[in-house]
Amino acid sequence: MKLIDMDLSTLINQTRKPEANPGGGAVLILSSNLAINLCLMMDKENFVGELENKASVSHETLLKISESYKTTMQEDVDNFNTLMDKIKSKNESENDYKIAAQPLLDMVENNLKALNEISFFLENGKKSTLTDGQIANDMLYNAIISSFPTIKINLDKTNVKYDYEDKSERAKSLYQKNLDIIERRNK
Repeated sequence: MKLIDMDLSTLINQTRKPEANPGGGAVLILSSNLAINLCLMMDKENFVGELENKASVSHETLLKISESYKTTMQEDVDNFNTLMDKIKSKNESENDYKIAAQPLLDMVENNLKALNEISFFLENGKKSTLTDGQIANDMLYNAIISSFPTIKINLDKTNVKYDYEDKSERAKSLYQKNLDIIERRNK
């Protein structure tokens, strides 16, 4: 059964099972999707002028990422299962490890975009949902950092060089910028 077709109870029960449906990567992607949607709750319908245009761009960017995560989390499960089958049959290749890493690599890039885009809603969105924005900020940042061990275990079997430090610094910078906005609005 595909993750997107599972009801919440089934999804929670599946995480207890030994097979990767979902595994940690898919859970990170799912939690990132939930974080984005938490931040979208901050959107207001009464932005005007330049704020209306920026709200529209940020909203559409976040929706696009959210929609992509519906398939990315399933790709993570499927790619992992394919890699495990190939490892068991001693038929894996470097490319199989690259493919297994790709959904989380995509999530890192999209979460960086999302951390940048949510700053608009943290700054200008409904103050009554600011705590939801703070939760979203935390979740997006932590999903990036939490993905590194899984990315590393796959990319270490390839010739791909990944700049974990750069991604971490970019994520921390965006995360802190958002925290500063939240702090300022909470005064």
